[in-house]
Amino acid sequence: MHTHCYIGATRPDDPRLVHARFVLVDGHPAVVLPALAAIWAGHTHHDTQALAAVILAYDWEYLDPDITATTRCAFAGQRPVPGVGMTLASEVDPPEPVTVFPLCHAGHLDAEWIYLIEANGAIAVHTGDSTHVATYPLVDCLRPDLTSRSEQPCRVRPAGARR
Repeated sequence: MHTHCYIGATRPDDPRLVHARFVLVDGHPAVVLPALAAIWAGHTHHDTQALAAVILAYDWEYLDPDITATTRCAFAGQRPVPGVGMTLASEVDPPEPVTVFPLCHAGHLDAEWIYLIEANGAIAVHTGDSTHVATYPLVDCLRPDLTSRSEQPCRVRPAGARR
């Protein structure tokens, strides 16, 4: 799946601005939500701030909580981040700066989906034109009994609902 997306968060002092990182492939909610939940549960031990920090550290080729330090990429210079995914960053060059944009201008980005990590342990899902589709609690996206991440459903909170 070559679905581009951005994953990020807003800051309490300016919630209109999104601070996000680009993800090149597998950006569909059926892939991203279970991956973020697994990274949150495994790599960051249910710490939502740590999840945002690890995601905002790099632009990503793809997220995959099963990545190990020995995972190799087909492109020279990229590096695996164990428990998180494969970066787009070179091992030599510093990472690109975080992309900052007003959510209302998201339609100008090359992305089909935008995911915002919320402090309450949920992910707000927006379409590429910034329409809020739904909010998914990360805990509801964890289903270890299912073998395929694409089969892992998340219980949704409608876009207008608040926790």
